[in-house]
Amino acid sequence: MSIPLHQAARRFDSGIFLKEGSSTEVEEPVGYAHRDDYYAFGMVEGGSCRVAIDFGEYELSEGEMIVVQPGQVHRVADAGDARASILFVDSAFVDSPARQILAEYALCPSPFRLTGALRAELGQLFALIARRTGGPEDDDSRRIVRSLSDAVVGMIAEAVRKAGGRVSAKRRHVEIVLAFRELLAGDERIVRSPSHYAAALHISPVYLNEVVKGVTGENVSGYIQSEILLRARRMLVYTQQQIGEIARTLGFDDCAYFTRLFTKRTGMSPTSYREKYLG
Repeated sequence: MSIPLHQAARRFDSGIFLKEGSSTEVEEPVGYAHRDDYYAFGMVEGGSCRVAIDFGEYELSEGEMIVVQPGQVHRVADAGDARASILFVDSAFVDSPARQILAEYALCPSPFRLTGALRAELGQLFALIARRTGGPEDDDSRRIVRSLSDAVVGMIAEAVRKAGGRVSAKRRHVEIVLAFRELLAGDERIVRSPSHYAAALHISPVYLNEVVKGVTGENVSGYIQSEILLRARRMLVYTQQQIGEIARTLGFDDCAYFTRLFTKRTGMSPTSYREKYLG
């Protein structure tokens, strides 16, 4: 069993889809952990709920929004009494400036509160998208929905940028860390050598270490380990792979070493971690 991956091309023809309604009406199954290859922008219009994103749980109340990035494992932890609108947008339809802002947001993800005016504007755009995607679609309709979606994503990115304070670091340093994260995400098997990524970024290992530590609080080796262990935690909780198989998948020839590293970083063995989450 692997972590389910929802793909935009298979879920909605236009690459853009909107769900809205109460917690009992939203189609996404509560507790169904999965990944998407697209963005999800969720706005709570009333009530509250809790969502889990890569082992972090976030409570959202009326007027708050959260962004789920492509590839993040997420689920509804508690639907509560929330009334929400969720816009799903194919990654290909998010332009580079917005993608950069959202990638920076992912360094310190958390719900953020929308102003009353922005909530009203987004509500109007969501209503227009809902009407345009609620029936048969033609080329004109798809083009209009794409324009409306561009406006929504642009406004959300602007709100995230104006909120500021998420990452206190030089712009150049943030850009390097984002490029480093992109390299990690693109590697099916992460290389545990900081020098490997420094060379790919055309900077020295010392400078990469300084930048990553300044932005994230972890040195490069620690950050690489954190990414490896995130993948390990996903596989322990969301798949039935054996510990040794997980270790090999992550590039560890020595399962005992993987177990020691996991135990040191999380405070429990891989087996205990799996039992904790799965009972």
